[in-house]
Amino acid sequence: MKSQVQRWSSWRSREFVVRETGETGPIVLAVRGVFGAAIDISARRRTDTTVEGGGICATVWGAGRRRYVVPSGFDSVDVFRRHTGSSSTSGFGPWKVTRLADDGIENVAGRMSGRGPWVLRVGDSRKELRITWNDGKSPGTLIFFGPGCGDGKEFRNDNRTRETISVTGPGYLLLDADRWTLDAD
Repeated sequence: MKSQVQRWSSWRSREFVVRETGETGPIVLAVRGVFGAAIDISARRRTDTTVEGGGICATVWGAGRRRYVVPSGFDSVDVFRRHTGSSSTSGFGPWKVTRLADDGIENVAGRMSGRGPWVLRVGDSRKELRITWNDGKSPGTLIFFGPGCGDGKEFRNDNRTRETISVTGPGYLLLDADRWTLDAD
């Protein structure tokens, strides 16, 4: 996992390369949206002759912020800026994407809680995780991204508000719920 920070920004839709030649493993990005517009983010596989989509697609509404994981095997990101609602404008200001260094991503340890989509880092040791979604009232989603997980391994059950899973690091966890609580051994 790389520690160099990179940044991209634009007033328009744009695709950009995030992975250097020979680099493997997932990449974590911090994304800031645009006031008065929405942006859609998706990972791409690019070769000399083709471009393929895949991985997780995410939307950032307005000037919101979120974290996004580019899975192993994907080398670029497409940011599509679009109108929201009945507005004829595509918002004010540029969107911004920052590639986070590992030390900028919180490590899974002890009891943690958060809101919305968030990314946590898992070290080299095996972890047993107990997650409670939305105070036990509605389910959430957890995706583990490791070097050998391709597009990521999703842990989701539409009927469960609590999960216990095992992950064998290293990698990243993407937790997505209004509220989540995580306990790690």
